[in-house]
Amino acid sequence: MPASEDKDVAFSPKSLDESSKDEAPMTDATLATEILQEAFPVSASRNVKAAIGEAFQALKGRERHLAQANPEVLRERPRAWTERRVRSIWNGKEAKRIDHYEIEDLRAIARKEAALELQRSKARQARLAALLADPAPYRGRQLAHLVRERVGGMDRAGADGD
Repeated sequence: MPASEDKDVAFSPKSLDESSKDEAPMTDATLATEILQEAFPVSASRNVKAAIGEAFQALKGRERHLAQANPEVLRERPRAWTERRVRSIWNGKEAKRIDHYEIEDLRAIARKEAALELQRSKARQARLAALLADPAPYRGRQLAHLVRERVGGMDRAGADGD
């Protein structure tokens, strides 16, 4: 079709309604829940309570860092992070209102957690490369530890023979 010809595009209200029925609207609460659960996923080695606790510790650490950099920042906030607040965001439907600073804090700890996970992944990759290069130095517990680790962070449930 030549570029000079105009093409009328019509959207049917019916098709738009049908496409959005299955998807819930993205709210700040939904976004906050997704950020939190993506940064601190539940796994065989981390249950929900532990994930919430780790997220809370990371958020308190961010608050401490912000307070050291500029004490006025925390005074402007309506509330400080509590474990109850983190749990209500994690559960999704309990937190009705999410402030902008909360989204920013969650994004910051998600970036930090991603960097730590990448660092752990690179260290694991180096250990596995060393094992493949020369398995002789690895004996006993070192080898058993490497064998229990599965590629790609897969679930390690039952790896210990439990």
